[in-house]
Amino acid sequence: MKATFFKTTISLIAVIALAISAVGQGKQPWEDPKYGKDSAERVECAKNISLYSEFYKQQNFKDAVKPWREVYRHCPQASKNTFIKGATIYKNLIALEKNDANKDKLIDTLLMVYDKRIEVFGDRGPVLSYKGADLYGYKGDASAELVYPMLKEAMQLEGQESKAAVVTIYMQTAVALYKTSKIEGAEVIEAYTFSMETLDKATLFNKNIVSSGSRDADKATKELENIVTSVSNVEALFSESGAATCDALIAIFEVKCAENNGNIDWLKKVTKLLNKSDCTEAPLFARASEKLYSLEPSAEAAHNLARLFLKTQQYPKADNYYDEATRLEQDPITKALYLYEWSTLAMAMENYPKVRELSLEALKLNPADGRPYIMIGKAYAATKGIGEQPIEKNSVFWLAVDNFIKAKQVDTALVEQANELIATYSQYFPKNEDWFMQVGTKEGDSYTVGGWINITTKVRF
Repeated sequence: MKATFFKTTISLIAVIALAISAVGQGKQPWEDPKYGKDSAERVECAKNISLYSEFYKQQNFKDAVKPWREVYRHCPQASKNTFIKGATIYKNLIALEKNDANKDKLIDTLLMVYDKRIEVFGDRGPVLSYKGADLYGYKGDASAELVYPMLKEAMQLEGQESKAAVVTIYMQTAVALYKTSKIEGAEVIEAYTFSMETLDKATLFNKNIVSSGSRDADKATKELENIVTSVSNVEALFSESGAATCDALIAIFEVKCAENNGNIDWLKKVTKLLNKSDCTEAPLFARASEKLYSLEPSAEAAHNLARLFLKTQQYPKADNYYDEATRLEQDPITKALYLYEWSTLAMAMENYPKVRELSLEALKLNPADGRPYIMIGKAYAATKGIGEQPIEKNSVFWLAVDNFIKAKQVDTALVEQANELIATYSQYFPKNEDWFMQVGTKEGDSYTVGGWINITTKVRF
């Protein structure tokens, strides 16, 4: 008797509450078809919504699930909240379930809730994202064959609003399928490209939200942090997948080269991928890089070309592009790096005065990098024909060692290399008796090494 009275009271309260809520919309629950096909069903639906909502508020998900199921079965169109809260209910039940078989059934039901939500309310893109992410969270790579196409479609639909976490999972599933021979390497490359393009769009989208100062700015700021993490994860997954071979990349991009010859975004994508996969000796990389530079000159593009032509021993071209890279680069540390690399080119061309000139410029910009001192020392050691007396030609080794010593003093990372060079070139110091007989100075005296070098050092044997 008391139980019947309690249920009746709850029903009346639910109906009254929903009726009040519906007044502003012009319809009472028993008049609204979304609550059921007749007034009796609509009252029952209202009662069950009220029941599961109360249990939900109390986080009593075990008791919430029964009235929730009634709403799901008989009046799913009543509210989108049925599916939002339903997903939360089932995820909590899954977390509590210890039996694997029962847990699998609950997971299947959760996926069914997502499918039904799409059927009733649409929102296919975001709902597929939730579904795919949850399925992968529960099943891992074992679910890759289902999750991969699911998230691909979700990202296509959501575009710039795609979430960073979803992009990472999409790439994880692509790599998992490749490693089990379910997809080819070419598809992994396409998945990587699609992932990075999606993250680029999402970055711009969220930056615009932040700059607008809207109430979603905090969320967008957090998502930008997530995107940075996702970019790192996606790149690592791709690099370690084994799919990014030079042959595979070239086979994909070569056929598209002619039609995209003026497409800056495409050229950037190709050069970045080829560079990342160490395919810079491919003719395609040279063509794409030079075309990109002609369309959009930049320090980075010039540097890529300089390194390419240095590696392939096309020295005049490399020299030209190092000149361009250092001219366009604004960051002093990066510019110092370019100057150092350029000095290695000058060394290969046996232009020793230029080696010193470039190295000294690099040291002005980044005095903590000892490598330019190494290059100067090597340039001195390679110089021939210094001095009037035969013995004086060996004076260059004093200056070489001077610079190797400076290198390890400013850059501890070079200590081992510098010590090896010092030991090697110290063997070629002039002999005491020969030096005194031909030049006349003694150990510790100052001595100016002539020629283009024209630097004073100390006599030592």
